[in-house]
Amino acid sequence: MSRMIVVDPAKCTNCRMCELACSLVKTGAFAPSRSRIRVHVFAEEFKHIPLACFQCTAAPCVKVCPAGALAQDDGLVRFVAEACIGCRMCMLGCPFGVIAFDSATGVIAKCDTCDGDPECVRFCTPHALEFRESELADVPKGRDFARRVAEAAKG
Repeated sequence: MSRMIVVDPAKCTNCRMCELACSLVKTGAFAPSRSRIRVHVFAEEFKHIPLACFQCTAAPCVKVCPAGALAQDDGLVRFVAEACIGCRMCMLGCPFGVIAFDSATGVIAKCDTCDGDPECVRFCTPHALEFRESELADVPKGRDFARRVAEAAKG
């Protein structure tokens, strides 16, 4: 098992404080578009689901990165910005679509859990986010989780 940010969609109020906290810590500005966590909106169901890196144990993004800009260390998938060539292969390799491209820097933007103390979790006032041990980081189980999240959004 590894530690990851886990969401309770029923508690999310779409305040987007998680995005603001993340962007401020990572970029020095309140810029939700540059956040490493993104709130996905299911408008018809009026559900909001924040998603960040699942810290997969098999980490397909690490396997497809030709530059070695992603590495797995202590159960976390770490990003080395200096090595990134901006090819976006990791975005294609991520089964959950939680890696973004930051056009301001020319490299990807990926959650690193703030080195074990995620700001998004600390600033989530409705307590929809938790940072804890989870088996969901295993890709097949993660896909099952993603399917359950999508079903929760519908119903």
